[in-house]
Amino acid sequence: MTDSINSIKATVNDILRGWRDLWPGGLRDEQYSTLNLMAHCRQGALGYNLAKCEDCRHREWYASSCGDRHCPNCLGPRQAEWSEKVCGRLPDCPHFHVVFTVPEQLHEVFELNYRILAGELFAGAAETLQLFQKNNWRMEGGFLAVLHTWGRALNWHPHLHVLVSAGGRDCATGQWRQARPNYLFPVRSMSKVFGAILLRRIEALEGDPEVRWPAGLDTPELRRDWRRDLAGRHWNIFSRATLGNTRAVVRYLARYTSRIAISNQRIKRIDGEQRTVSFEWKDYKDGGQTKEMTMSGATFLRAFTRHMVPKRFRRIRYYGLLTGAKERHRSLPGAPAESIGEKTAKKLRPVCPSCGGCQWRYLRFNYRPARQPKSTPRTASDHAREGRNRFSLYPPTNAPPPVQQHG
Repeated sequence: MTDSINSIKATVNDILRGWRDLWPGGLRDEQYSTLNLMAHCRQGALGYNLAKCEDCRHREWYASSCGDRHCPNCLGPRQAEWSEKVCGRLPDCPHFHVVFTVPEQLHEVFELNYRILAGELFAGAAETLQLFQKNNWRMEGGFLAVLHTWGRALNWHPHLHVLVSAGGRDCATGQWRQARPNYLFPVRSMSKVFGAILLRRIEALEGDPEVRWPAGLDTPELRRDWRRDLAGRHWNIFSRATLGNTRAVVRYLARYTSRIAISNQRIKRIDGEQRTVSFEWKDYKDGGQTKEMTMSGATFLRAFTRHMVPKRFRRIRYYGLLTGAKERHRSLPGAPAESIGEKTAKKLRPVCPSCGGCQWRYLRFNYRPARQPKSTPRTASDHAREGRNRFSLYPPTNAPPPVQQHG
């Protein structure tokens, strides 16, 4: 990374672009493709947008964003959109914020089998909540779950944030019934049941040839002893009523729906000579104090990439009355007539420097290499050459430079 980058506010995208030689090895092709997209975000290699002022026809070019769900540059618009949609789906009733975590002894297995174990974590948490809703509340409720795999220090910490509606369909009458607004279920009982359910689901994976087991768990006997040890450990579940601040919890979860691990705002310094990254983090074991941590560039990129989500994996899932059609709960007799609702503030468009107007028309121009005719056989070298062209570090020579960032 050059000294000129050190003098400005560096971002994750700058680090990926400037220290390509520090990218970790052993990643899947789809992960390297994602890193390439993020490195070129708003740099021109992914295409340009043309903004035309509707009043005076003034024209401005700006580089396209990558739009990837891991990219901190592309967070803002998606965050507001997702928050508004979720608030429009949630019934106007009290809610609870529940966090399901797993013991540290499960972390390595989870990392080796992200897609499989994350699916089991979703299913185990959902089964636990549905069981307690049926037995304790005698009702079918609704909740949504969001998967996080990181802590504030970029460490590996898989856990689920779940937003549970305190109400649902009464199993006896089929009508809407309100649950207690200030108490969900006994946390210790939930923890024991959740641990038992998840271990049962993990035991069922014994015959799955796709599951990778770490060193020390390579035989069924060792894995049986490992599960027995896990059964005696504490499975931590955090539960708290939102107390009328459900929208704030949704906004908190929204911050992590279009990026992973760290935001650009947390990066404080980049040392180009030492090739280190310094960022702030909150130490909750020390009263939530804000501290600063410095990592080598290679360590930082390795910590960042380990949280990348597998292709087509859903980190946000809905259950019960929140599945299917929007505001499905309204069909129940006695249900709240409204959702909690939230109208996000509309982002102001840039002001035209020529006439001062804000009415723009946008046209997108993607930079793609010319395709050969279909009759011409495609070779491996053709695909490789197109890949190099599409992900070039330099903008196409025939495209004008960006003038103003509208995205």
